[in-house]
Amino acid sequence: MSFMEKMVRQCRKPTGWMAKFVGMGMNIGHSRVRRWGLNHVAVEPDASILDVGCGGGRAVHVLAQMAPGGQVYGIDYSQDMVQLTQKVNRALIEAGRVKVGHGSVSSLPFPDGMFDLVTAFEAYYFWPHLIDDLKEIRRVLRSGGTLLIANEAYEHERFAERNARWVQWGDMKIHAPDEYRAFLNEAGYAVVEIDVFPEKNWIAAVARKQ
Repeated sequence: MSFMEKMVRQCRKPTGWMAKFVGMGMNIGHSRVRRWGLNHVAVEPDASILDVGCGGGRAVHVLAQMAPGGQVYGIDYSQDMVQLTQKVNRALIEAGRVKVGHGSVSSLPFPDGMFDLVTAFEAYYFWPHLIDDLKEIRRVLRSGGTLLIANEAYEHERFAERNARWVQWGDMKIHAPDEYRAFLNEAGYAVVEIDVFPEKNWIAAVARKQ
């Protein structure tokens, strides 16, 4: 098994000795697609934000900078990633601006209508029940709240071979842009925008709770 295959297999739920390397790799490797994705949404200074699948914690840090008067929460299925996110955001946690916890997108430990914005960077690939999980995110969004999904892989013939390897190694889901619109509509969202960056194979989906 190649090192790359081991890394992709770890992405679903980083654990053990590789978890720290995977998490820090996420912080560095996902930075450009994260910035690109965030250009598709307006973040209010006092926003309440949830990052689902917070991984290495850099997205939580960036979101806290974008909403200096708000509150940012991170949640991850991997306890190792929760610990890394807490370490990366220690000062913000101590200041009461960031909270990080262990949990699943399928059962979010938050009340209805809590968040203005929910983000998911490089995370949806691994959600166990996509439509139900999107509905669970919709539950915790306020009316008119926004969901941003940003990924560095979508179905495209130019990247078909690479994406097929990732799907096999990581037991991942990868969809075409039209499929994003379909599954977001099925989950009850109003789809605002589906944008792609074909040269990079990036995709951003912005949806609203009606």
